[in-house]
Amino acid sequence: MRWLFLVLATGLLPWALAFQTEPFGRIEHRYELTLGVAAHNLTTGASVFYRADTLFPTASVIKLAVLVELYRQYEQGYLSPQDTVVLTAGRIYPGSGVLQHLSVPRVLSLQDAAVLMIILSDNTATNLVFDRLGPHHDARLDSVNATLRSLGLQRTRMLNKPFGFSTRKNTPEARRYGIGMGTPRELMQLMIAMARGRVVSAEASREMIEILKRQQWTEMAPRLLPVEGDSLQLAHKTGAISTARCDVGLIFSPRDTIAFAVMTDHIKDPCWSVDQVGNLAVAEAVREVYERLHVR
Repeated sequence: MRWLFLVLATGLLPWALAFQTEPFGRIEHRYELTLGVAAHNLTTGASVFYRADTLFPTASVIKLAVLVELYRQYEQGYLSPQDTVVLTAGRIYPGSGVLQHLSVPRVLSLQDAAVLMIILSDNTATNLVFDRLGPHHDARLDSVNATLRSLGLQRTRMLNKPFGFSTRKNTPEARRYGIGMGTPRELMQLMIAMARGRVVSAEASREMIEILKRQQWTEMAPRLLPVEGDSLQLAHKTGAISTARCDVGLIFSPRDTIAFAVMTDHIKDPCWSVDQVGNLAVAEAVREVYERLHVR
């Protein structure tokens, strides 16, 4: 039997309650995958962890890091939300999103592209934004990852842009994790910092949270939560590849705020239906987090 023990953590987490981790083990066993969970109630200080320091593929959750770096460059005056990006036939990417289905050429504001990157996980919009973050691909990656490190995320990294086959590096990390890798604990810490107004600035944090609240992919974290009954608001970002699903964000209620990161890996079911086992595992894990941490 595994237990989460009461711990004294440094800095970010003042204390953690002891909880049985059997529910998370049961979710792993039921869906035949690897699960990682990190969650923290900012109101009470209670936390829950399960494989929280294991590295997982982030999939599109790494687009959060692109958003943070974009806002950092807004703050420094390098870029402006009113700057424009031009969509042409050669800059269209497959996968999630709507821009690939629109006529070209098309001019968008940089901020509108950033919103599409988050709320629809639009890969074309992501690369339009990412390509404005530096003079070349490696410089852009370095900027994103340096900003993550400055926020205390030492193991969470962006490794490539979506569908960037020509820019993919032949490294063990890139081959294993795709466009990004991270741990539940570090991604939870990013959301805690954002909730506390400490990512770029208080105003930037607030604006990023408002974008995350407009998330359109709801098959994971919100799926089993009593959103209407408990007057909940979620601000979150999902990620999905054939072998992994994850959801990272904040749960706001009238009584408290919970930061969470739930990640999966080694999924055997490659289908893309709404009832794919990774989606169900994340949804059940987020419900367990909420039931344990929420103030009644």
